[in-house]
Amino acid sequence: MTKKASESRSQTMDGVTYKYSSDWIHQLENQEHWMSYHNQLSLILPELKAGDTILEIGPGSGFLSNYLRSKGYQVSTLDIDDEKSPDITANLVDYPFPEKYDHIMAFEVFEHIPFDKFEAVLPKLKNAVVKNLFLSVPRNYRIWFRADLIIPYFKNVSFSIKMKRRKINEGHHFWEMDFGPYKHRKLAEAMGNAGFSIASIKKISLMVFIHLRPNP
Repeated sequence: MTKKASESRSQTMDGVTYKYSSDWIHQLENQEHWMSYHNQLSLILPELKAGDTILEIGPGSGFLSNYLRSKGYQVSTLDIDDEKSPDITANLVDYPFPEKYDHIMAFEVFEHIPFDKFEAVLPKLKNAVVKNLFLSVPRNYRIWFRADLIIPYFKNVSFSIKMKRRKINEGHHFWEMDFGPYKHRKLAEAMGNAGFSIASIKKISLMVFIHLRPNP
């Protein structure tokens, strides 16, 4: 049986209301989400070593953390929503991050907090991570057209036509890449000011995937 979805909930802190929901984790995820998992793993796996400890912020359905645990990695999870059964239930905005981890993952998380809170969280993450911080944030675009071509004797070819949105349609998002002032430079400055170096930044479909390393 499919688990009954929960209603959207919220938490207010310092005058900011954070909205969250577990509805989507009880449903079949769409193609875009499964592609995102592939891109997340492609970013992470080359950097992992046996015995590494990992913190996943925003585990969602648990797919990524469960996959990594099945490969023998030590994964802890943190989320504001206790219905996602995280190891740590907390709002990352005020969580002190008392433990250190080899790697921290936060995919499709930071758009759920105001950008100034994101800037304040980054130095705490820098102090909590030893090797790598992996993250992604959505781009303010929508896919207008997509095609997947199967060409004999060649690899499959996919292409899409994207159109920029004029507003943020997701009610749980405070900001998105390429909307208003939230450009590459602003993001890079925030990460540099927090003590991170950018190892890679890739725009793939509707997401920006970023690999950061803490400076010595």
